[in-house]
Amino acid sequence: MKNIKLGGLLLLLLGVHTNLYAQQTRTIKGRILTVEVGSKEKQPLPSASIVVLSKSDSTLVKGTTSDKEGRFTISFQPQSKKAYLLKMSFIGMQSVYRVLKDSTSVNVGTITLKDDDIQISEVVVTAKLKEIVTEGDTTVINAAAYKTPEGSYLEDLVKRVPGLVYNKNDKSLSYNGQTISEINVNGESFFSGSKETALENLPADLVSKLRVYDKRSKEEEFTSVDDGKKNYVLDLQTKDELNETWLTNAKIGFGNNRKKDLEGQANYFRKNGDNISLMLRSTNRYQNSTYKDNINNSVGLNMTKKLGKEINLSGSVNYGLNRNGNLSTTYQEQYLTGGNQYSSSASESNSKNKTISGNLFGDGKIDERTRFHFMGNFGLSPNQSENSNQNATFDAPPGIDQSNLFHDFESIPKDIRINRSENRSLSDGQSNNYMWMASVMRRMDEKGNTTVSLNLQNSDTWGTNKNFSLSNTTYYRLKDKQGNDSVLFRNQYLQSPTRNGTWRAGLSLTQLIAKKVRLQASYNWSAQYERDNRDTYELSALTSTDTFGKLPDNYEEGYVDSLSNRSRSRLNGHDLSLGVNYNDTTWMFNAMVVVSPQKRTIDRKIGKLSADTTMNTVDFQPMMWLTWRKKELQLSLNYDGMTRQPSLSDLMPLTDNSDPLFITRGNPDLKQMFTHNLRLSFQNQAKGLSANVGWRMEQNSVTQVMIYDSQTGGRETYPININGNWGVNAGANWWKRMGKSFSLRLNANGNRDNRVSMINEDRSQEPEKSTTRASNLNCEAHLAYQPTWGGIDLTTGWQYQYSLNSVNNNNTFTRNYRFGLESYVDLPFGLQLRSDATYELRGGTNIQKDDENEILWNAGATYRFLKKKTAELSAYWSDILSDKKNYTRTATSDGFYEYRSQQIRGYFIVSFKYNFRTMM
Repeated sequence: MKNIKLGGLLLLLLGVHTNLYAQQTRTIKGRILTVEVGSKEKQPLPSASIVVLSKSDSTLVKGTTSDKEGRFTISFQPQSKKAYLLKMSFIGMQSVYRVLKDSTSVNVGTITLKDDDIQISEVVVTAKLKEIVTEGDTTVINAAAYKTPEGSYLEDLVKRVPGLVYNKNDKSLSYNGQTISEINVNGESFFSGSKETALENLPADLVSKLRVYDKRSKEEEFTSVDDGKKNYVLDLQTKDELNETWLTNAKIGFGNNRKKDLEGQANYFRKNGDNISLMLRSTNRYQNSTYKDNINNSVGLNMTKKLGKEINLSGSVNYGLNRNGNLSTTYQEQYLTGGNQYSSSASESNSKNKTISGNLFGDGKIDERTRFHFMGNFGLSPNQSENSNQNATFDAPPGIDQSNLFHDFESIPKDIRINRSENRSLSDGQSNNYMWMASVMRRMDEKGNTTVSLNLQNSDTWGTNKNFSLSNTTYYRLKDKQGNDSVLFRNQYLQSPTRNGTWRAGLSLTQLIAKKVRLQASYNWSAQYERDNRDTYELSALTSTDTFGKLPDNYEEGYVDSLSNRSRSRLNGHDLSLGVNYNDTTWMFNAMVVVSPQKRTIDRKIGKLSADTTMNTVDFQPMMWLTWRKKELQLSLNYDGMTRQPSLSDLMPLTDNSDPLFITRGNPDLKQMFTHNLRLSFQNQAKGLSANVGWRMEQNSVTQVMIYDSQTGGRETYPININGNWGVNAGANWWKRMGKSFSLRLNANGNRDNRVSMINEDRSQEPEKSTTRASNLNCEAHLAYQPTWGGIDLTTGWQYQYSLNSVNNNNTFTRNYRFGLESYVDLPFGLQLRSDATYELRGGTNIQKDDENEILWNAGATYRFLKKKTAELSAYWSDILSDKKNYTRTATSDGFYEYRSQQIRGYFIVSFKYNFRTMM
């Protein structure tokens, strides 16, 4: 009885303390609206600035911004007997002030901000236009402060804004070192956030302001819990005079080497965020392989629509047809204890892929305390491909040019040859998928201290692939009965139907337990299934050697049981998570642990061998994010850990010998893996400085033991657990604006990796560990000059790669120096000239003399004419010196790889584009 009374007393004291604690915090809520020019309809005003000020001296106490619905909530700790003001403002609008009452909860209702259009007769005030303004967590860039030539696109505007960097090569966009994930128009996603589509097609004079901010997810907005993940967006605010306007354009371009570029586009925008976009394109301009039938055709429709004030919808439908071919070569050094193995391959491939896909997103309110969110997508992808490949293996370097190895194959000494294979394949497949999910979020009280979410998700993927395979493999160290080199010939047909799907349902709770401290708990149930079959038919005895790609009527007589398999697997899992979140203007802390008990079953049959197993496992995923921020400074420490179970196919003790040169088998004794990732990052946006350092380590990594057959050159692999995989990385970026026109950007990053695997050249011996330590260092300097008449960019970079393997102390290195110049000038009468050149100097292991130097020089001219420069005639010459090369080099734990592909050596294309606008 005493214990019960004591427990009740403690609960009472805790309740009193929590109540008093809550009373010390003052919370203000409201909504900001505005009235568009020429309209009487009020619209929500996102990103408006809301600040709490001390009434006596206007000292800033706390600040925030309104969400896309114009709503805001701000909490602060008031001092006794001190009065406060609430200021609501937006650039170009009259500020509104409210005196705050001495209440723990204040609702100021709906506030309408009006344009600051006060005019004084015969008085002219001249002031410098502010280029960049910070409003809470949002950076607002005034587009009018950066002049661009008439007819320019958004890309030209972005180049002139300090801190904004667009890389056309990888289509990446960043602001002061922060990656921008998508581009929005008036607060809503444009063409699924495609940066390339927006930057290279939208006119610069469409934009009045550019906003850069961290776009919070629906869950973050509703629960007020910062999950620590950043999603920076560039939000384009369109000019009022372009509201409800169709922006359309059409382009046609042709050049040598069968180059063509045809495009049509139409975009419609409204200030409230509604937009619709249609794009049609047929081009091979950016496909540079020598395959003559390269083409990429696409049709896309994207839409965003508000239904009333409470429901938002967005979706897209896309069709694509892509034909792509390639001629390539691959060189490999396989590290072995008794001496390395060397292999070369040459491949010619072409493919034809069609895709029909679509998606739909929606969210809205059921009432003031309940929101819903749903999404769905589907995809249909028929595909065809054809491939011809030659491969040869040696126990010493062949000593001839890799790109012409099979033309001069007979000149290679016979005593170093191990095998040679010629392969041809033809496949026809179909893949289909769909996914849908829905969630409902409910605030259980007016203040939102308790939030409950319910979600449901389902996905399914199914398809089949039909493949004809013709192979001829010669083994130079195996003899047949007549004493000749042994030859294995196969003419096969394979059918591979697959299907897998997932159901998932979950419930989550967010609870305020103290000032700015929230507890998060969730439970998710999931069920997954997978079916994977392969039926193999040998056609050698059923058809002539000249017949390929046709199925004889009696093909089922060639069924090969030993080369066929059946796999079925199921997984039932439960995810239980518990976390705590603290967030104020200075600190953000998130800690969470996820526990996932699972039951996994698999039934597999290869030939006449079969195996089945059931496993009960538990996975763990601990996570922690800690961020300190003060004005422009931010310091973050992140840790992510994850356990991972071996794949069920790796666990099955069956041998798959369908490829005689690459035999695989499983290992039922594999253990659970554990990966650790730690990252420390620093940012100072005012100084343009950012830096980070990271560490990664794996426990019980799964690696493949390789058993090498010196007679055939074949490999047999099976998985085992191993420790020793780790890596460290670091990087730093510095950006500096000098005056109005100059900017300097310095980047440096590097990493050190330790990679381990196992090799074995004798079945009777224990496998030997193979360790490769690889280092990479990359430095780059970028100087830009952006006057009103054009721009000049200078870039220089240095990259160094080195690897050392423990087997026979094999080492490789690559050293690259790169110098680049990009410039453009805007001349009178709408003429713009562009040119860019890059010189690259290479050196290192196996670098051939022809590959030591590369100069890429491109040039173009654009002439804009007619009223408002709506017409555009352009010419572009790519790789003027015909010196372009394409190859990559990689070092792994067990070997060194080099890949090359044939490229078009320069092309010329002339295009005409016309833009026009239609007011609704």
